[in-house]
Amino acid sequence: MVGKLLRYFASMLPMSLGLRAGLYKLSGVKIGRRVSIDRNVHLTRAQEISIGDRVTISTGVSLLGEVTAVHSRLESEFGVHKTGPVVIGDDVYIGVKATVLPGVSVGQMATIGANTLVTGDVPPYGVVLGVPGRVMMVRQKPGGAR
Repeated sequence: MVGKLLRYFASMLPMSLGLRAGLYKLSGVKIGRRVSIDRNVHLTRAQEISIGDRVTISTGVSLLGEVTAVHSRLESEFGVHKTGPVVIGDDVYIGVKATVLPGVSVGQMATIGANTLVTGDVPPYGVVLGVPGRVMMVRQKPGGAR
């Protein structure tokens, strides 16, 4: 309960991006160094979420460690329930109102565009856009190798 309260305060109160990341860390989210998290970020199953170093998470982003239909018969009859770790690599940028579903890993130096629904893994240096999200390109690493 304390973790949920800390995440609520981190999401809603005006404060520095670094302080907000610190509150998320205190609430049980695994967060690396120099992470910037903007307001109105939604997390489910926080213990399933891991965020690397130097990550930027824009306003309105959802990182979902669990998706469920809760009290609906969809849950019992069709198994509308998914839980899995969400792993965000180092130096990732996640755009405004993007959503990352359970079980997704985002590779280092990847970019997720605004309003993108990420349903599958993102390769390192990948740029993902759209609904559902598609890898539009994979950037070249400095030095030319991928």
